[in-house]
Amino acid sequence: MKKNYLLAALLPLAAATSAFADDASHSADLIKRGAYLATAADCTACHTAPGAPKSAEFGGGYPLASPFGVIYGTNISSDKEFGIGNWSDDEFVRAVRDGVGKDGQQLYPAMPYDSFTKMKRDDVLAIKAYLMSLPGVHQAPAKTDLSFPFNQRWGMTFWKWFNFDKGELKNDPAKSDEWNRGRYLVDAMEHCGTCHTPRTLTMGMDNDKTLGGGDLGSWTAFNITSDKEAGIGDWSQQELVTYLKTGYVAGKASASGAMAEAIEHSLQHLTDADLNAIATYVRSVPAVADKDQTKPRDQWGKPATDVYPDRAGAVAFDQSASALFNSNCAACHGANGQGIGKGFHAYPSLFNHTSTGAADSRNVVSVILTGVQRHMEQGEVMMPSFANQLNDEQIAQVANYVTTQFGNPAGATVTAKQVEKTRKGEDLTYPPKIEDGTQK
Repeated sequence: MKKNYLLAALLPLAAATSAFADDASHSADLIKRGAYLATAADCTACHTAPGAPKSAEFGGGYPLASPFGVIYGTNISSDKEFGIGNWSDDEFVRAVRDGVGKDGQQLYPAMPYDSFTKMKRDDVLAIKAYLMSLPGVHQAPAKTDLSFPFNQRWGMTFWKWFNFDKGELKNDPAKSDEWNRGRYLVDAMEHCGTCHTPRTLTMGMDNDKTLGGGDLGSWTAFNITSDKEAGIGDWSQQELVTYLKTGYVAGKASASGAMAEAIEHSLQHLTDADLNAIATYVRSVPAVADKDQTKPRDQWGKPATDVYPDRAGAVAFDQSASALFNSNCAACHGANGQGIGKGFHAYPSLFNHTSTGAADSRNVVSVILTGVQRHMEQGEVMMPSFANQLNDEQIAQVANYVTTQFGNPAGATVTAKQVEKTRKGEDLTYPPKIEDGTQK
């Protein structure tokens, strides 16, 4: 009888313990899923200051250049004073999907809520659970302070009227599960259109040319539609997956600029299933043509033949474009521009490369100026910056030589003035606009 009384007394405790264990397990699973989704959404890219230690992750402060001034990423850590520690679920969801802050202020679309609006509420809350599981960062990031009238946040209401289609993305029942997953990742989580879709006059995404290529100032985000000349229509499924995972496909492309950052912080960490889903969806996006791109970007160029004659003739390093290439580029990219090595750590070929084969050569200039650095799970990928080694005229010469010899000659229009603007981060257009027969 006593045993029965004892058993009766212990049963509620056992049930409570079991429920607690289930809740803890559920919470752990939610946080794990939130960590993956935060990576897919690349939250750290805009909400962590450059060079910040791991302890300051999500503490805000990343400067985002815009045509209207610098916008700083906010603190989204669990800190209750400067972060989201006191935010309700509804407040967090409203900020992410609707672009409205805790106190009702309109958020600038540097926060890509025009893509995130398509996210599932449960996914947004999983990300919040992950952020709340991390230590708070008790610091106020740099404050966004745009000039008038762009500092009037209420004006974003009018921007939303023209450019914001609110609503969660729904599956297309006529498409496969993989395709639908890929569309969700591309259009919502990874917000690829933010960079790769051209903008309208009101700076919204031009959805008539989805993923048709975007202007990022000193960089261009390439056309990634199914067009075989301007886009990625000649890429195989496996080539695209490999590129997303490693940032490199021999004889085709190597990632730099914002794409290198997206691969480093986000894409390389996704599952193979998700990468395949992305590739499946992207390869189905309707083609957007570009009259300036007359054949695939990875099918331009040929090996150089003037490096050895330059060396034999002892041409001074600053006397010709080919000699500049010989002195600064050939050691890694090969005397003929064919690249050196094989596999992940190979120095890429400069011909049959999507950057040099583009009619718009600004990425070539930006790579020379800023270099390349990708922190990958397989190791480090690095190209040094030549900003301090070469002046504007020399960089223009090298860029024009590289695009003429190894890429699309249409891009060989770089001037020293354009290089100067790129150094300063000013907006520019490659090739230069022609007005009254004069390059501007």
